[in-house]
Amino acid sequence: MDRASVLVGFDRRGVQPPGEQVPGFAAVPVIVVAVATAAILIARASRYGYFGDELYFLAAGRRLAVGYVDQGPLIPLVARVADVLAPDSLVVLRLPSILMAVGGIFVAAALAREFGGRVGAQLLACIAYAACPFAITQSATLSTFAFDATLSAMMLWLVVAWVRLQRDRLVLAAALVAAIDVQVKLLLPVLLVGIVLGVAMFGPREVVRRPAVWIAAFVVAVALTPGLLWQSARSWPQLEMGAVIRAEQLAATGGSFGLPVQFATLAGLLGTLLALYGFWGLPHRPALAQYRFLTVVALIQVGFVLVSGGRPYYLAALLPVLFAAGAVTTQDTVPPRWWRGSAIALTAVTVTIAAVVVLALPQQVSRLSEPTADQRELSTRLRFYGTTGWPELITAVTDAYTQIDPAERGRTAIITQTYWQAAAIDQLGSLPPAYSPNRGFAYFGAPPDSATTILYVTVGDAEPTLRPLFSQLHALTRADDPLGFPGISRGVTVWRGDGPTRPWSETWPHLRTRTLDSGL
Repeated sequence: MDRASVLVGFDRRGVQPPGEQVPGFAAVPVIVVAVATAAILIARASRYGYFGDELYFLAAGRRLAVGYVDQGPLIPLVARVADVLAPDSLVVLRLPSILMAVGGIFVAAALAREFGGRVGAQLLACIAYAACPFAITQSATLSTFAFDATLSAMMLWLVVAWVRLQRDRLVLAAALVAAIDVQVKLLLPVLLVGIVLGVAMFGPREVVRRPAVWIAAFVVAVALTPGLLWQSARSWPQLEMGAVIRAEQLAATGGSFGLPVQFATLAGLLGTLLALYGFWGLPHRPALAQYRFLTVVALIQVGFVLVSGGRPYYLAALLPVLFAAGAVTTQDTVPPRWWRGSAIALTAVTVTIAAVVVLALPQQVSRLSEPTADQRELSTRLRFYGTTGWPELITAVTDAYTQIDPAERGRTAIITQTYWQAAAIDQLGSLPPAYSPNRGFAYFGAPPDSATTILYVTVGDAEPTLRPLFSQLHALTRADDPLGFPGISRGVTVWRGDGPTRPWSETWPHLRTRTLDSGL
């Protein structure tokens, strides 16, 4: 048996290595599930057009920094690398997210093994993750949550493995994963608080006596420092985003009251049943007694989302843990002849639903018959049709720009109301760079004070806001398809403003906004 086989817990014959207290890793079936899932996800990767945040990450990747308003530097860096390697390739841009989704499959199976799950339990856990709606969403676009969910789950797996093996290198590995994760989002401290409280309540309390733990804490603190300093120097825009996200979630999904339904939507049929059973099993099953601290981790995460009104996918790191715990609890408490048949039936239904969703989406926009009326309908539209309307937006701005006298274009700048619009112009248009006072784009800089003519791209009735900014203002073009995407190809006006009433360096701080206004 070679060293690599020992590390994963099985030998070439599938025999459990000497001294191990858990079953061997079900490598072959898990790899089959992972490869099949990856193939399907890669095949559909280019079916959706650019999501607005993807365009923003590409723009941010051309303006790399140690911090941004609502995320760390890793995703913009990944977007930049993808754009350099394969410009305009949606598949390459989204491949890292697909790899993260596939990684979640392995983490779910590995956690089931750590909990004592045999081949059936490991396979059940990994299939539950592969077919859950979150994994389908996670892999659809380049996003922060695609990385954060899998990296956080991987860190939890390493902590669980340390509890069983007591090997300090696992703690250090967990710290390295955490150090990477905090370059994605600053949500990991919530998970770490849950681990600390859980260990304090249920153990293993000897962890605090390990020098490796304090080294790990130092590594994570160092990794957090640049992002925190960036936030501090800009008056903590991440905290301001909390209220914006709460309002968005309330409008789109019912906020905290809708969390149970949203969690079930993320987990899927099989996943929800396993998650509930796993949440019960962690504090009640003797075989999982040493992992009871994970119950506190889950409660802290749920409490944070409920209190903050955060996005439901902040809980996604718990899915591999709960799926694994649920699969192992099922294995240990339900007679094999019952649970195997039920698991096969539920798995078949879940996989069928997932396959239909992947193959049927996105729907053609031509099938829309009614305008999008509110944020809830917009959220549904995003899921079923994706983000559309970019060509219409670029055409409207380009048509307006061609109306500017060539002699004046050197003193002309483009400003957009939303960061999505600016990012689209930055990536998709043959136009001068766009500026936007919205969210992260606001920190990419203001137009030069020498800009005396502005093309201002707005949503809805923006004239009362724009009129005081210019001595002259009139509309040039519009993108306003009644069935278009709000804020992209519907309700959009391109204005020409001449003679700014104040220098842009003075006006810009007062224009900054955090809300992504779709005009609804």
